Amino acid sequence: MKFQTTRTEFLDTLLFSSRAIGSRVSQLVLNGIMLDVGEELTAYSTDLEMSIKGTMEVKVIEKGKAVVPARILVNILKSLKESKIELELDKTTNQVKIVCGNAIFTLNTLSLEEYPEFPEIKKDNYIKLSLKNFKNIVTKAKEAASLDEGRAILTGVLVEAKEGFLSMVATDSYRLSLAKENIDKSIPLIKVVVPAKVLDSIIKSEYKESYVEIYIEEKQVSFYIGGGKNKKIIVSRILSGKFPEYKQLIPRSLKHNIVVDKEKILDVVKRISSISRDNIPVKLTIDEGKITVSMDIREIGSSSEDFEISYEGERIEIAFNPEFLIEGINIMDDKNIILSIEEPLKPILIKPEKNENLIYLLMPIRIS
Repeated sequence: MKFQTTRTEFLDTLLFSSRAIGSRVSQLVLNGIMLDVGEELTAYSTDLEMSIKGTMEVKVIEKGKAVVPARILVNILKSLKESKIELELDKTTNQVKIVCGNAIFTLNTLSLEEYPEFPEIKKDNYIKLSLKNFKNIVTKAKEAASLDEGRAILTGVLVEAKEGFLSMVATDSYRLSLAKENIDKSIPLIKVVVPAKVLDSIIKSEYKESYVEIYIEEKQVSFYIGGGKNKKIIVSRILSGKFPEYKQLIPRSLKHNIVVDKEKILDVVKRISSISRDNIPVKLTIDEGKITVSMDIREIGSSSEDFEISYEGERIEIAFNPEFLIEGINIMDDKNIILSIEEPLKPILIKPEKNENLIYLLMPIRIS
């Protein structure tokens, strides 16, 4: 194996293709990234649950394969200035030599025989979507996914194709985010739960003006990004288990629908919760003509700020985890958002004033 390329393009491919490598691996060889040189360079990594492959054009001198320690190779490339790079496998020593200008690095390779094969992909149940639109709904939905591995199904995002919409839903039991995008009505019913970290890898891709192709099988889902000789493929297992019946959690109508300026309430909540510690709740007091945002922490002090709104209903006092409230407001697109409230201890809906394809459901916190 021997090829030549440029530092930045090679580094970009490795950074994306090595995202499947976790901090804790079950086998030493999984710390490596497979470099497969044929007509082009293919680099891929896996943690046995997610596999990521990237391809790029290089000047091929000799075809071959090697498994190279990913983090060390990335660190080497980060230390180099933009220049031509040559990488060669010495079959007698099973070492890879990297040459860039006057710098020479030699790395021991990992076992090629022990490295898992990239999963086979059946191109059925196909969805094609603008990558920009796909990233948009993923970004909004995944905010509510749980980080608790003890409830694995909640660490995923429900991906559902139905009646001309691609919906993504996530919940950690304290909040729920639902984002939708229009798709072809002929696409068959699809309902799978994909790990949030997999979708996060897609939205961090450098592509902007492109498409994502989604292929869904019984136990895995595959995402194709880009095209030609410079494409990325992510394959993931589908999470097993029963995802919450989220439609039953979303109220159809609520008593109070309060329109507020998104940036105004976001700025105030951020400012007032700047004294927060251990997610002490932030309180919203909604009264005629204004909202007062306040926080009171016995060991630290207090903060309070109000701003005007158009409201003439009853006085409402309701409190939230400040981080969850900020994240919910932040994913809204419109200039104005609607806070739909029934009563202080029931979930509220946060939604854009004009966009019906996005909602954020948030549980309040009991306050004395």
